[in-house]
Amino acid sequence: MQKKVYFLFLVILLSIVVMGCENRENTKSISENQTTNEEQSTNTNEKISSNIDSSDPLTTNQTAVPTLFIHGYGGTARSFKGMLSRFEENSWGKNELTLTVQPDGIISEIGEWKNESNNPMIQVLFADNKNNEWNQAEWIKDVLTYLKTVYQINEVNLVGHSMGGVSSFRYLVTYGNEKTLPIVTNFVAIGAPFNDFLSGNEEQSLNDLTQNGPLVSSERYKDFTTRIKQYPKMTKMLNIVGNLQDGSEGDGTVSIRSGLSIGYLMQTTEMNYREEIVTGSQASHSQLHENTQVDELVADFIWSTP
Repeated sequence: MQKKVYFLFLVILLSIVVMGCENRENTKSISENQTTNEEQSTNTNEKISSNIDSSDPLTTNQTAVPTLFIHGYGGTARSFKGMLSRFEENSWGKNELTLTVQPDGIISEIGEWKNESNNPMIQVLFADNKNNEWNQAEWIKDVLTYLKTVYQINEVNLVGHSMGGVSSFRYLVTYGNEKTLPIVTNFVAIGAPFNDFLSGNEEQSLNDLTQNGPLVSSERYKDFTTRIKQYPKMTKMLNIVGNLQDGSEGDGTVSIRSGLSIGYLMQTTEMNYREEIVTGSQASHSQLHENTQVDELVADFIWSTP
């Protein structure tokens, strides 16, 4: 009887040991599965990062030629602040100076001109930031005269957003060929209303606009038509316009047709001209200079590696 009890005790004890081992194996199996899942998640993230990092980053040719950034109507130092910061982060350029122009043409500066081959960038601010394009063209001339006189700069690039693009173009067709001023090598217009904000061209196809010019022309456009032959032939132009693709046929402020209207004048006079339409929710007028696609278009056009 005692042997039976002892044998039964051994069987029960052995069962308990086996069950305990199975539980430990199950626990170990669950832990391994959790670790595997975490590793899979990490691996997935690594693949995503790898795909992002594998895209060829834009490389730029480094020169000492400064690029001037000119804000739009009512613009401030904040207008191009984001773009200039992103350019620096990408090592595309270096923010060197901020020049503020008073209505009488007097210029004050912040920063330090180093004359280094780091694609220097200069932000131009108009103290009277809501003045007309004719006066702004005069102030752009004052800035270029200042750079030539003070720093012996003989060549620049211009980037203008909205009204800044219109005023820059007006400068080019008025003073762009003056030999006493620095040469403008590259000019980028972003969301510039070259045919103002008038109506009457909504039904015109973009192909017809390119071939024949706008159906209805503003006074601004008519004036550009008479002056276009004075546009300097050495100045290449990139024209960037926005299309929200929401039925507005534009960036919410400037219509595609107003922005692209200048292409007809540039092409008929055989100027070096290129245009790009940026689409999507970040193609709104005030977001164009915050759009990374615009960043790349501008940087590639001005500083592309030869």
